Amino acid sequence: MKYDRRHFLAGAMASTALVGLPGCTTVNQATGRSSFTGMYSVEDDIKLGSQEHPKLVEQFGGEYENPRLQRYVAETGKKLARGTEYQQFPYQFTLLNTPIVNAFALPGGYVYLSRGLMALASNEAEMAGVLSHELGHVNARHTAERLSAAQMAQLGMVLGAVGGAALGLGSGAAQLSQQIAMLSIQSYSRKQEFEADTLGVRYMSRAGYEPDAMVTFLSTLREQSVVDAKMRGLPAGSVDQFNMMSTHPRTKDRVEKAIQAAAVARPKNARIGRETYLAKIDGMLFGDDPNQGYVKGRLFQHPGLRFQFQVPEGFRLMNGRDQVVAQNQSGAAIIFDTGKIQRSRDMSSYLQDEWTPKTPLKDVERIIINGQEAATGWVRGQSKNGGTVDLRGVAIRRNAQSVYRMLFVNPAKDSAQLAQGYKQTTYSFRRLSQAEASKIKPLRLLLVPANKSDSIGGLSKTLPYGKYNESWFRVLNDMKPNERLPRNRRLKVVAT
Repeated sequence: MKYDRRHFLAGAMASTALVGLPGCTTVNQATGRSSFTGMYSVEDDIKLGSQEHPKLVEQFGGEYENPRLQRYVAETGKKLARGTEYQQFPYQFTLLNTPIVNAFALPGGYVYLSRGLMALASNEAEMAGVLSHELGHVNARHTAERLSAAQMAQLGMVLGAVGGAALGLGSGAAQLSQQIAMLSIQSYSRKQEFEADTLGVRYMSRAGYEPDAMVTFLSTLREQSVVDAKMRGLPAGSVDQFNMMSTHPRTKDRVEKAIQAAAVARPKNARIGRETYLAKIDGMLFGDDPNQGYVKGRLFQHPGLRFQFQVPEGFRLMNGRDQVVAQNQSGAAIIFDTGKIQRSRDMSSYLQDEWTPKTPLKDVERIIINGQEAATGWVRGQSKNGGTVDLRGVAIRRNAQSVYRMLFVNPAKDSAQLAQGYKQTTYSFRRLSQAEASKIKPLRLLLVPANKSDSIGGLSKTLPYGKYNESWFRVLNDMKPNERLPRNRRLKVVAT
């Protein structure tokens, strides 16, 4: 399962929300304004970042194992960090092994880029713009401000909890910490995003980069989010909760105003670094990591565990660390994961007694799926919004200790229409031979010159997005919807 900034920081903030009594206002070295940070000091920023760094890296797939690319990100980040105000922060820059399109920062100078974001950027200045923006959040100490605001808001609860503990009553400290954390982990406000952009422009200019790269990359992010929304059957303005457009709500106009507000001289011969950047990302892993399986259109394959299945037409597959989810536009979903067998001898007893012990299933039957023992059953229930939904579970034996599971969920009115597609998905599950698994290769981002005989359709056909391949190709290569294939520059393509 992939996580965004809100999921991750919930745990981190819970352990630090009571760092001290509120009431301290300091002048921020970067912004020059008075900043309410309670008793949360710069040293606390560094301590929190150091503690939570390994947890964040683990949650986002670990570091991308490419020393050359990691070094490139770190060197660029260090160059930018030299122009920041809080030089006591131990700045550290990490490229995360995840295809999501996002960037993060922990207090104390820990900054992260995703592999998916690097695939979208077209030059070093755009990457520097993202790193600078995150450095802006770090130096404005936005996390400290939000923590301190939460402390003040919850002061009465803190005193009550402490008093209760003194009287021998349950203090509920864990619950209290979670409540404070939830107040502290909302997406950055418009003011904070503007401030981070303004500081980011300052750091970019000091390092010699073209600040307008912030605007060009924001346009790319917007175009990618529009394509992604179409793939999910959502309005064009919708963005995934893991996308940078969600965790960093910004617009082109506001970024342009931030560039003006920064009031810094543009560097002479400002660095763009297109060719250097493209040479660095040439050959980078694209999309899913082999260790987590691959999404190829409607097909999911896992060469390590050696299985595959295909979802019905109209469903979009999304791969996560713990489960694979497919959804369609009408609200139906297919959830695939694994489960442990505690005591059941067959799949029908596992289905009823272990997977759904409190929910009697209808029409439970034993089935065979491509030679593998399995069982299925269904139940009708109520959704949170009061609608009637049907749920069908399919348990497929993996080995003596575990099962593969498929859960089909949809509005009850759609069950008849979806039944055949669900059945085809169920029976599409099969094991892969060692030879088949060995032929499944990861996708790589490659840079190639455009030839006269090339077409967008031909160059985009190896992307894993089906009918959206051409749209994705245009986003990757900064091409407008009706723009013709350029002949004078290298292009990003995806291949095994």
